[in-house]
Amino acid sequence: MNEPTTGADARTDCSEALLRVYEYLDGELGPDDCAKIQAHLDECGPCLKEYDLDTTLKSLIKRSCGSEQAPETLRLTIMSRISTTVIRVDRG
Repeated sequence: MNEPTTGADARTDCSEALLRVYEYLDGELGPDDCAKIQAHLDECGPCLKEYDLDTTLKSLIKRSCGSEQAPETLRLTIMSRISTTVIRVDRG
């Protein structure tokens, strides 16, 4: 693990692949990033095993909690935190 994959124009190491696996699972990556993660999973057994575990966990959570709704106050708190944006400008 932690070795870069060999690919045409994209090298993704294990730490990046595992960091972005949920974005990949949720379809939140653009086509290029998606292809990078898929190429890494195709070549890296340990990361593919972790991906399979994450897929199983996500399915289990969906089955177990699919019909439950979060309390309104929790939903509002989360939405408020998501909408708070911090912009940092590097003036170097």
